[in-house]
Amino acid sequence: MKRGIYLVTNRRSEAECANLIYAIRKSGCALPIRLIPFGGAPVRNPSVLAQTEPAPLESFSKEGRALLRRIAEVLPHANPGLFRRLLIWFGDWDEFIYSDNDLVALMNWEELFQYLPGHDLVHSDLEYTTGGVHNYSAPDFISRQFGSGAIETAFTAGHFLSRKEARFTAHFNAAADWFVRHPGKAHPHDQSFLHLASLLGKWNVLNLCKPPHDWLSPWAGHYANTLEVVQNIQKGHRMAHIHYSGWKPLLDKPQEDFLTAGLTPRRRLFKLWIAALCKLSGWNELNRLWLRLRQRLSS
Repeated sequence: MKRGIYLVTNRRSEAECANLIYAIRKSGCALPIRLIPFGGAPVRNPSVLAQTEPAPLESFSKEGRALLRRIAEVLPHANPGLFRRLLIWFGDWDEFIYSDNDLVALMNWEELFQYLPGHDLVHSDLEYTTGGVHNYSAPDFISRQFGSGAIETAFTAGHFLSRKEARFTAHFNAAADWFVRHPGKAHPHDQSFLHLASLLGKWNVLNLCKPPHDWLSPWAGHYANTLEVVQNIQKGHRMAHIHYSGWKPLLDKPQEDFLTAGLTPRRRLFKLWIAALCKLSGWNELNRLWLRLRQRLSS
């Protein structure tokens, strides 16, 4: 049984990737880590490169690369880098974990594989409580087509376990076909695509945040600070990771402390000093407004 962890990274995310790898190894997890290129400038962080194996696109099967080309045709305006995580089903590992870079491991992820037997995908998040708004422009349409409980099977595409199964290829291609038949019903990104594949393929999906396991929400936005995270874990609840999705971490929020775990004390203080300077000067807000203006001008 060959197992490992897949990450999809480029230079923009390499600092978060380095911190994630530090947390993974600090937890005692010894699984090999492969790095799929997201696109854009490649990773050059020496620490990241020293602790990972390169996984270029050509190292995956022709079926996987054909799927990426198909998605690029069906969703031409979507970021192709987001869909490169689908290649993990076309490698040579039997079972694997996929993780975004904006996470911090809070436990040994090797323990998670005990939940995979009998399931096609295992995750831990509260995406099912959002009503489908992050995946679909018409959640009611999904409920009518797949059943009243379809939206409650949603999962975050940022962290999950799965296995290599030949039948999944048909499910992914069926999801691409679904986007063609139902334009505008689903947001054109990887998370909705994966959820649709799971619905079309009738995957057996386990969410560890639901009973009987009742794991804690991994989303950083649910916690005021790192102390609250630790205190909740101390109450006997499990938590595989903390995920900083939905915003760009700037180290100006108290729950972002986990993102500095892999830094030296000197480097950490420098990062926090820069973060404080940008926050107190108003630079962050000006930059945010400028990005919004650019988006409107380009739309």
